[in-house]
Amino acid sequence: MVSQKNTNRRWLWILPALAIAMLVWMSGQWLITTSAQAPAAKKSNIPIPMTTAAKQTEVYTVANADVTRTILITGELQSVRSLEIQVPALKLSANTRITFMAEEGIPLKKGQKLIEFDSAALATQINDQKRILDEDALNIEKRKKDLETNRCDFLSSVAQAEGQLKIAKLNADIPHELLPDNTYLKYQNEYEKAKLSLSKSKESLANFEANYDAQVQMSEIQKSKDEIALKRMENDLALLSVDAPQDGVPIYGDNWASNRKYQIGDQAFPGMPVMTLPDLSQMQVVGYVYDTELQFLSPGMPCEIHLDAVLGRDFRGKIKSLTSIATKKGFTTSQKVFKAVIPLDAVDSEAMKPGMSARAEITLSMASDVIAVPRQQIGLDAQGRYYVLKETGPKTPPRKETIKIGVFGDQMVQVLSGVNIGDRLVFVQKRLGE
Repeated sequence: MVSQKNTNRRWLWILPALAIAMLVWMSGQWLITTSAQAPAAKKSNIPIPMTTAAKQTEVYTVANADVTRTILITGELQSVRSLEIQVPALKLSANTRITFMAEEGIPLKKGQKLIEFDSAALATQINDQKRILDEDALNIEKRKKDLETNRCDFLSSVAQAEGQLKIAKLNADIPHELLPDNTYLKYQNEYEKAKLSLSKSKESLANFEANYDAQVQMSEIQKSKDEIALKRMENDLALLSVDAPQDGVPIYGDNWASNRKYQIGDQAFPGMPVMTLPDLSQMQVVGYVYDTELQFLSPGMPCEIHLDAVLGRDFRGKIKSLTSIATKKGFTTSQKVFKAVIPLDAVDSEAMKPGMSARAEITLSMASDVIAVPRQQIGLDAQGRYYVLKETGPKTPPRKETIKIGVFGDQMVQVLSGVNIGDRLVFVQKRLGE
């Protein structure tokens, strides 16, 4: 009975072991089948770097060649004509908050609204100034009526003085024999006083008449001042709304205070450029060239222009101008650069946008049909001498030969002496320019 139990226990261990072994065997067969049916791995297109020994077995046969050099001018695409929209300098208002900006990058036609500044405060000032002008007109009318009243008073004073003078003259004309001495002297004094009173009244009337126009003009001058102030306000109001003076594409200016471009709601200072409107009918590349390369360039040189954002297309242009004053390329470098302006021969307004990165290439012929070798065939020793390695035979090492070089190109270097046409040169382990 015990033996039967032991036999049963053995089978309980043997059966799972057999099952596991069977699964392992089937998995191996599946992996072999899959590997056999899978397509062969593709060969890599990445070239395997050659060893130094392999490089040195490659040779170059010396021959005549052209030595060319390509100068690269990097910059950006700009319009030839671009209008800069600045914050207006208002005479009677300092509020220049932006309330409207045409959408950036969307072409505008001449006459469409470009930018607008807050005009609410200025409109209120204009209404107040118009009310002041109405008051000035009323004041002028009131002044004229007051002056007419004063004229009547002066005329009345003159008429009254004339009447008193006539009475005084009648009394003064009575013969002295008919009157007591004191009465006669009294009439004479009254007559003189009447004449003096009439003279003063006429003088006052004359002064009034002489100053009449001046009194009216004082009120009119005040009105003119207020009219000028209103005109200035209206001119300021006109400056707050700018329409596009030409066809173009709006480009927002940089708001240095906020470290971003201007946007609606910003407060801008008078004279600050908030927007530019380039004319896309004529475009140019504004780039920079190093001072070491400026000597090879001159206005009128043709250029091949590449735009980073327009792949597969090349454009043409000619150098228009080169600045005569160098500037630093940046704050962290001492390299000097010169500004170059290159107008494009043809413009594609659909593909070209202001601000695109651009590269202008100028290919220069440094020498034609001269003995030249590739740069990788030339070495530079510790004494600063140029040399090449001439092949001397299949089983002998190359011979080091000092050479004299002429002009440098991007790929080729002119050799003045040290090599002849037909010489076979091997690669130099430490090549020129490394």
